[in-house]
Amino acid sequence: MTASWGVVMVSLHTSPLAQPGQGDAGGMNVYVRQLATALAANGHPVWILTRRDRPGQRVRELPVPSLTGAARATVVPVPAGPATPLPKEDLSQWIDDFARNAPGALIAAGGCHGSDCRWVVHSHYWLSGLAGLAVAASLNHAPVVHTMHTMAAVKNAHDECSVEPEERERAEQRIATAADLLVANTPAEREELVDHYGADRSKIQVTPPGVDTTVFRPDGDSHWPGRPAPLTVLFAGRIQAHKGPQVVIKAAELVNRRDPGRPAVAVHLTGAMSGASDLDLERHVVESGLDSWCTMSGPVSAQELAAFYRAADVVVVPSYSESFGLVSLEAQACGTPVLAHRVGGLTYAVADGETGRLVDGLSPEAWADELESIAADLESWRSMGPAAARRARGFGWQTMAAQMSTAYEHLSSAPSREP
Repeated sequence: MTASWGVVMVSLHTSPLAQPGQGDAGGMNVYVRQLATALAANGHPVWILTRRDRPGQRVRELPVPSLTGAARATVVPVPAGPATPLPKEDLSQWIDDFARNAPGALIAAGGCHGSDCRWVVHSHYWLSGLAGLAVAASLNHAPVVHTMHTMAAVKNAHDECSVEPEERERAEQRIATAADLLVANTPAEREELVDHYGADRSKIQVTPPGVDTTVFRPDGDSHWPGRPAPLTVLFAGRIQAHKGPQVVIKAAELVNRRDPGRPAVAVHLTGAMSGASDLDLERHVVESGLDSWCTMSGPVSAQELAAFYRAADVVVVPSYSESFGLVSLEAQACGTPVLAHRVGGLTYAVADGETGRLVDGLSPEAWADELESIAADLESWRSMGPAAARRARGFGWQTMAAQMSTAYEHLSSAPSREP
């Protein structure tokens, strides 16, 4: 890439500066931030467009590792609707506003402009995908790369907790057709794009995300934030029904009732309520009789989360669907085996029987059986820790950045996508 060549990432509904596990911030925030800084570390300038959600918000630069030729990764707030936090369910009405204001905000932040500029637009999630198509058209009809992160059609097929609106499915269909390249986290996600949206298989690139092994590693501080117990179970992520924390609570209740004399399982949940949800987790805890054995905390820093992972016996990922499941990779990187739902990208992230176990379905009974089995032979479960850490080391953000850089170069040298 030359100095006049840039990657414009579009992350409309959530900023890479936001705390993961709070509000609408989660694995996508980590993905965008880490990919952007890895690209910048290799000399590729990146601008990240996100919606301005408070007055006086300014352009910010992300810290970039000091490698030869390091460029900038710049977060650019774009005016779109009121300058206040809004749930993503309310943001579709501001997509056109965002797309109109994005080019001016980009230029004001130091992005090049004019006919000599070379761009690739990489959008994330469907709201950004629609905005990204319009932004690309205004940037000399730049090629468009899109990562779905989650898909409405997949969630509607697997998630009994919520129904995604038709507006989103139609938008994702349009994006799948119009984008020059679709990035899938796993081969399973590639097949979902083909099966649910009829995506052109030749336009799909499978590129797994990475994990920051300087933070998430087996050695380091270890801190269990919950109550001590023969088996300690950690759930990390946004507190919403789709992520399945209620499944873990019910499963722990079943295990503890099977041996009422000595409760076997203590659960800690770290995260915050997210989105429009009627999930009353505290009520679930009280009704299950786990109020003495289940603790909760808000979102924590990556370093603190790594200490939680190392201290837990089991990290659980009971999501109804996941395009990948970064929590599962972070936990494995810390040497902790993972118990996850056998669905979507989790079947790729977790090596069943080698770095953890995959559970068929989300019935509390099935999860209770697995927890009870782990507790009965904890030594065998823990013995998978080294293999889990080795597997996680195979996923790196620099590896992903190199693959994406090659894809961007190929697209930027192709004929203009202008009709």
